[in-house]
Amino acid sequence: MRQTRKEISLLGCMLLVTGNVLGVGVLALPIKAGLGGFFPALAGIILIWAIMLVSAFVIAKRLPTSATTFDIPSFYRKELGPIGQWVATIFNLVLLYGVLVAYLSGFSQILIHLFGATQYQIAIILGYFLFTAGLILGTKNLLQRWNPLLMLAIFICFIILAISGMGHFNAPLLLNSNWKYLPFGLPIAVSAFHFHNIIPTLSRNLKHDQGKIRLAIASGVGIGLIINLIWVTIVLATLPEHGGINSLFSAYHQSIPATVPMADVLHSSVFLISSLIFALLSITASFIANGLGLFGFMRDLCACYLNTSRTLAVATLTFVPPLVVTLTYPRIFLDALDGVGGLGETVLFIILPSFVLLKILRHRGNTLRVVALIMMLVGIFIMLFTSAELMGWIDLWFHLG
Repeated sequence: MRQTRKEISLLGCMLLVTGNVLGVGVLALPIKAGLGGFFPALAGIILIWAIMLVSAFVIAKRLPTSATTFDIPSFYRKELGPIGQWVATIFNLVLLYGVLVAYLSGFSQILIHLFGATQYQIAIILGYFLFTAGLILGTKNLLQRWNPLLMLAIFICFIILAISGMGHFNAPLLLNSNWKYLPFGLPIAVSAFHFHNIIPTLSRNLKHDQGKIRLAIASGVGIGLIINLIWVTIVLATLPEHGGINSLFSAYHQSIPATVPMADVLHSSVFLISSLIFALLSITASFIANGLGLFGFMRDLCACYLNTSRTLAVATLTFVPPLVVTLTYPRIFLDALDGVGGLGETVLFIILPSFVLLKILRHRGNTLRVVALIMMLVGIFIMLFTSAELMGWIDLWFHLG
């Protein structure tokens, strides 16, 4: 009986990892990675999956057994000193603010495009913002209580989404390739395979057994890889690269999730309903998780530097900036995710872990040093490419404007 409980715990941890890598991949990965075609998308996604897997192993290995939460700046202070802490603090804010902006913009754009409700854009953004912020501020341990049912619902919705999404599957579209567009999908892929904040939860549930932690991480993110690749394949075999409002490049310029043009092409009520439910559940779950993380992080910063922990002040600093940015730039979904993945998550979960790995291996001459250097170079490239893209330089170079 004891062995059965351990197996269930391990399975639960695997599914927790998989649930955390669903959402961004389904909504945004096919659009950005798909610009270069199926095979470049496949190569970029697998590369980032492997790097994010290694970085997760590094964090799991170095995480103290007493840790109950993943305080990113404190972790990197312990590993890399004060400079690591300050770099982590800055990019953790980029990550958390960016996620709230991305999901606030993303879900509102789904509703606006699917129902032709452009005139209600401000009302939709405000309504969803009040709904999610109210859940964060008005409930305690919401995700912990409902997480198993939420993950089950998200999995079911994805299965329905994938099956109903194959109605216009056109395999020859997968032969299109343009490798120069491969870098566009890398920042979104980083976001798609980010689950590192839950590593302390996995460690605690698995009694800090490194073998089981690595198994849960590898299996969970491996399932996530398969799911994301299935969905990217379906989308790229349905939407053409160019031509009409439902092409990949049109969706890129409109900064909309992949489910929007897919719904227009398929004309399927099953797909429409399942995509809406999937988006609502996955986006809201991520918004709440990251909103809680930002609220707690901001509360600590306010206590340290502003000498206050008042809920109103903390809530204002937490939620008002993302709302203002989204109202000002409502079509910022893909750009916000680029900032999250290409800057925040790349620094926190690729570049800094590569420094940690090099520190661990400084007296060893094995191949893992090469792995760490590759991680660092890929991370630096993604960060520079994302910075150039957000400043508009990439669109000019690739004639995408």
